[in-house]
Amino acid sequence: MAEYDLVIRGGTIVDGTGVPKYRGDLGVKNGRVAKISGKISAGGAKEIDASGCVVAPGAIDLHTHYDAQLNWDPYASLSGWFGVTSLTIGQCGFGFAPTKPEDRELNMRMMNRIEAIPLESMRLGMRWDWETFPQFLDSLDRQGLGVNVGALLPYSPMRGYVLGMLPARERTSVTEAELNKMKQITHEAMQAGAFGISWDKNMEDRPEDGSFLPSHVASPEEVLALAEVVGQYGVGHLGWTIGVSEHHEEQHELMTQMMRISGRPLHVGVGEHDEVGIAWLNKSREEGLPVLNQQNCMEIVGEFKLTEYNLFDYMPSWVQPLVGDLENRIVQLRDPDVRAAMKQDVEDWPHPRTDWKRMTVLQVANDRNYKYEGMSIQEIAESEGKHPLDSFLDLALDEDLETEFSHFEAGNPADGVMIKDPYSHISVSDGGAHTRFLTISTWPVHFLSHWIRDRELMTVEQAHYKISALPAWFADFKDRGTLRVGNWADIIVYNVEELGFLHKKPIFATDFPGGERRLVQKPTGLRYTIVNGNVTFEGNDCTGALPGKLLRSYDMVS
Repeated sequence: MAEYDLVIRGGTIVDGTGVPKYRGDLGVKNGRVAKISGKISAGGAKEIDASGCVVAPGAIDLHTHYDAQLNWDPYASLSGWFGVTSLTIGQCGFGFAPTKPEDRELNMRMMNRIEAIPLESMRLGMRWDWETFPQFLDSLDRQGLGVNVGALLPYSPMRGYVLGMLPARERTSVTEAELNKMKQITHEAMQAGAFGISWDKNMEDRPEDGSFLPSHVASPEEVLALAEVVGQYGVGHLGWTIGVSEHHEEQHELMTQMMRISGRPLHVGVGEHDEVGIAWLNKSREEGLPVLNQQNCMEIVGEFKLTEYNLFDYMPSWVQPLVGDLENRIVQLRDPDVRAAMKQDVEDWPHPRTDWKRMTVLQVANDRNYKYEGMSIQEIAESEGKHPLDSFLDLALDEDLETEFSHFEAGNPADGVMIKDPYSHISVSDGGAHTRFLTISTWPVHFLSHWIRDRELMTVEQAHYKISALPAWFADFKDRGTLRVGNWADIIVYNVEELGFLHKKPIFATDFPGGERRLVQKPTGLRYTIVNGNVTFEGNDCTGALPGKLLRSYDMVS
């Protein structure tokens, strides 16, 4: 009888702690790393030849939106396809619990607008066998998972549960009884295993009617009261999304107070050109406050149609023309006064998305417009003698808004300074969101191939600390993120020279409920993905195993 359930032989072990890599064998038993040695004589029920490959901890993704998708996709693809073995949901204050039955449709519409999750897929694919947050965790626990999942309590649905979904978008203050109810729900969530709570102040995140989110209008006193509840449990973290918004300095002060009152780590995205934000991060670290910056490691190019796109919502005059049905959009986008206000917003809210030189026409719907494919909006405007926004909208309107465009979303400095920063984590994918627009869930393979193999930004030992051990520490995922005896065997085995992407560019698949399409990509060079000691993927072939666990924060307290 085999002594181990799995033995991985002859690979280069990079254990995530930062110690030098070495050649060795690794034995797994009962889901955990049982032995690591230069040679393991005993056999395994399953054996993997890792010669010429790196054996490392699976990646951990701290910023995803798989709250809906996990209902029908237990592997949380694309993340599960790209070496992510553990992740968190409930980020940005978004999610589906707690939700009263009468608010389900409204919550799905909000997630459809903000995170661009196909509405029909949610209607068809979500079980809705829960109302409260603890019931939601139990539902995930029952269903079977291909990755490990930890959940934050999302603030916006929770506030809507107490105040009503529509009043929660408007009321800036709450009664003592209402605040006590929110505190009670937070207590119940933490006792059920939540890993903290999250909020959103990003003004590009608007619900389906173009109004404000509950988190946009909540008072600082309300936020601090809930952060204090989390602090009572000594586990988990706080998530905060600034995005494109005003009053950053007030938000910085509030986040500082949140960390002080709770004693818990906080993560937030601060752009590399945000001098005020970077100064606040540095000051916080000097004071010993546990804050990490979320830093994307990929250049992002979005693909979109104006029939459904929401990522222009940070510009006030763009919101109402791009909500509602097709007829409403067309009427408003033809209005000269609306266009004049939209043009002014482009000047007032500069962003890479409205860099007309980088916005291009991907695919037209009518043959008569074929000449525009591949051209930038700036090129079209110059050829037609129009303002770029007029050229952009006129083409889209000529095709009932079915024209497909692409634009530059974000990038990184050529030297990768913000990626290398020891106080930045790059475990951010937005996985499960913007499924027709973006595929940055591919980040682990991009990071290891582009930044580590090709650019040598840091050592491979530092790289795996960055994408596994650091986020595991931050998220309080106990016994994960490193390959040490006794730790859970979440492992990737890859050939570094072969790492890359199967498709030259992402392609569309129709594998969501209802046949809704999404952009997908597959990796090359990733030989095995192992979750809790069980192989979930051999190359890109899914084994059908569901060894993932619903992680609960109370299990992480020693």
